[in-house]
Amino acid sequence: MVTDPFHAAGALPGLDGLDQVERVRRGVWILASTPRPPVGTTPHHEVHRQDKLVLRHYPPRSPTPGPPLVLVPSLINKAWILDLEPDRSLVASLSAAGHPVYLVDWGIPGPEDAQEDVGYVLLELLHRAVDRAVRHARRYGSSRRAALLGYCMGGTLAAMYTALRPERVAGLMALAAPVLFAEGGRFRELVDPAVFDVERSLDPDDLVPVEVMRPAFRLLDPMGNWTKFLALEAASHDPRRLVRALVRERWLEENVPLPGAFAREFIACAYQEDRLLAGTWTVRGEAVDLARIHCPTRVVACERDFITPPPSALPLAQAVSGPARAEVLPTGHIGVVVGSFGPRAFYPLVDHWLREELS
Repeated sequence: MVTDPFHAAGALPGLDGLDQVERVRRGVWILASTPRPPVGTTPHHEVHRQDKLVLRHYPPRSPTPGPPLVLVPSLINKAWILDLEPDRSLVASLSAAGHPVYLVDWGIPGPEDAQEDVGYVLLELLHRAVDRAVRHARRYGSSRRAALLGYCMGGTLAAMYTALRPERVAGLMALAAPVLFAEGGRFRELVDPAVFDVERSLDPDDLVPVEVMRPAFRLLDPMGNWTKFLALEAASHDPRRLVRALVRERWLEENVPLPGAFAREFIACAYQEDRLLAGTWTVRGEAVDLARIHCPTRVVACERDFITPPPSALPLAQAVSGPARAEVLPTGHIGVVVGSFGPRAFYPLVDHWLREELS
């Protein structure tokens, strides 16, 4: 009788033969036994704190004209996806190019934060962070408004904030940010109201713990649970490749819990009821009307993105009232910022947007 699941070929569907099974075994061992590399190493200092949020400033080497750039990541992952490695760091690249860069680090919420809703996140936390960045950047002669670059859920929140406080935003870039949630890909299927009762499943007085979120994310890419071990085994023969693989795994491993009130509202209003484009999402009594976005807007989607497929991201360009441009890049949801595509193509795209379109 075979008692080791790694030797039972049928136990690993999608793997071809015992050679791949053995490579998966070695990949599992590498992931379990190898220390994770450091992350977020670009020099910076904190300029603002509120609750768990920290606003990190990355000084420009030679300041260029234009607004300060506020980077808005997702709430469910660590902010250092935008500062993963020294040579694959959006913050390092843009500060070196002369832009005052400010990274919103949402931090890790505790039980005391469980009742924080979307309104609190937008109109308290993000609003004060943007205001602080603008005031701090005046030392560089920057404008009285900020440019926002939001990534994934952070892009959705940045668009909502711009619609609510358009006078505070000089330009908006939404990267892989869902706005049409009926096209939201695998996550939309996961929280379909026919199979997921958000009110019964999520307690507004508690956190959504990572122990619940992590298995859900794995369901978005079931075969990725095996292919990542194959990739780690292949990378183990090259120390530099192994560091790159492990640093990405570290980011994927370190999920952040969500306040229950925020999670309930975001899943229901976005993924289940698609209120954003319809203009029926109300935040603290204010309707979120994307047509109130008059600043230059850049919508960036990724063609190999199953988290935010292009049909989910691109409609933002038609919803805003100001000048807008949409494009689909030949990369994936994570690779756009931490793969080789980032420094080769995406970082220069952001630099050009700030330098030529917003200055």
